[in-house]
Amino acid sequence: MQHQEMLLFFQYQREIFGICPCCDEFIRLSDCKIYKDERKSSDWLDKLGNEERKLDTLEAQITEDLKFYNEEAREKGRKEANKKMKKVDKIFTPQKLNPDDAKVIFHPVDFVVFNGMKNGSNGEALKNIILLDGERKSTEHKQVQNSIIKTIENESYEWITLRVDEDGNISEE
Repeated sequence: MQHQEMLLFFQYQREIFGICPCCDEFIRLSDCKIYKDERKSSDWLDKLGNEERKLDTLEAQITEDLKFYNEEAREKGRKEANKKMKKVDKIFTPQKLNPDDAKVIFHPVDFVVFNGMKNGSNGEALKNIILLDGERKSTEHKQVQNSIIKTIENESYEWITLRVDEDGNISEE
């Protein structure tokens, strides 16, 4: 009979709860899990844990859904912005160029267009580089444009890659 009394003692200990002074979480006074072959009855702490797990699962699903809908809305916004841009853009759209591919420099040409840059993830879709300049009336500017044209036609140019690190040091590749 002493064996039965010891089992009862531990079962009663399991129903005494407290708050951990280190982590402020609910704990059982005894984590001892000695049971007969019978299934243990669930208590309020078990139910609380189950509810927390359900909420965590639901929260993870909502977060995943939110990411999906945000990306969907972002893509819809991009498409809408591109439609509106086509209505106002008189420079790039008529030439079937993406304005996001253009970099403004104004001198000696108005824009350098890295055609296809925004369509590719790492520059593999780059089709060509376009020097885009408006028609100028001044003789000086026409001379600059002609000089650029001759330089490209004669292949009198060089490509150099310079890297600037966070300390401001420049290295050539």
